[in-house]
Amino acid sequence: MDTTQFNQVHCADALSFFKQQPTESVQAIVTSPPYLGQRDYGAEGQIGLETHPQAYIEALVEIFREAKRVLRSDGTFWLNIGDNYVGATSQHRDGGSQGTNSRYSRKHMQGIPTHGRAARNRTFYAMGLPMKSLVGMPWRVAFALQEDGWLLRCDIIWHRPSKSESVKDRPTHAHEYIFMFSKSQKYYYDRQYMLSDTGANLQSVWRVGGSPFTGAHFAVFPAELIEPIVLTACPEGGVVLDPFAGSGTVGVVCRQHHRHYLLCDISPENVELAHVVFQKALLQMTSGACSIGRISKSL
Repeated sequence: MDTTQFNQVHCADALSFFKQQPTESVQAIVTSPPYLGQRDYGAEGQIGLETHPQAYIEALVEIFREAKRVLRSDGTFWLNIGDNYVGATSQHRDGGSQGTNSRYSRKHMQGIPTHGRAARNRTFYAMGLPMKSLVGMPWRVAFALQEDGWLLRCDIIWHRPSKSESVKDRPTHAHEYIFMFSKSQKYYYDRQYMLSDTGANLQSVWRVGGSPFTGAHFAVFPAELIEPIVLTACPEGGVVLDPFAGSGTVGVVCRQHHRHYLLCDISPENVELAHVVFQKALLQMTSGACSIGRISKSL
């Protein structure tokens, strides 16, 4: 591998970037791709704006099939992904109750794509998912990756405390999934970072109370969530790859703990943002603002 690529954020789409990497060259892959229909990053060819959910799933399967080639035989792949509901489209038009100029949209709809929502909803209806249905996208993606040859080892529920939603006919949605995959039944796994204070094996529900770094984009996951994963999945001097780097949290954690990182993102704005966040985040982390001990890993 060309080590000059290490510890940098590259501007590229995930599939092309993976194709440039040598076979079995990275120890771990830790990433969070854009969720279906949730954000428009303004980059041509971005994942997440597909009008059919199956097209979204197939795009991720293709990307992570190439990732499997790049991952070492004893490596692991950690995927953070969230869910969504089949939602209304008319209310988000300019003439609707939550149009683009409404107070609700200005507060809650920044970056959420309205284009293509109707087409996506039609495909959900055709799949038998009526309005207000929870899509179950994390598990649809996980099962597709499993069928493509990945060994699904664990599902971690990331309980992310959130303010109450405006809905009044269901509980507030306050969690996402992290799926742990491997290429084989035996792999590198430093168990000491997945033990509780009492020495017991960690449970699969993690509560993360920390907040994203100041200045990071709105979809960033906190360093406290990534820290134990990086330490468990990659030894010092190893390489962790994140093909949907966003503001670069995976790289920040790797740098603090003497792991190499290899990051890419399709958005030039995200790449630039990552450089800014790196400087701010490193100051926070070196001062002890981000600690593994702040994670409550079981409820």
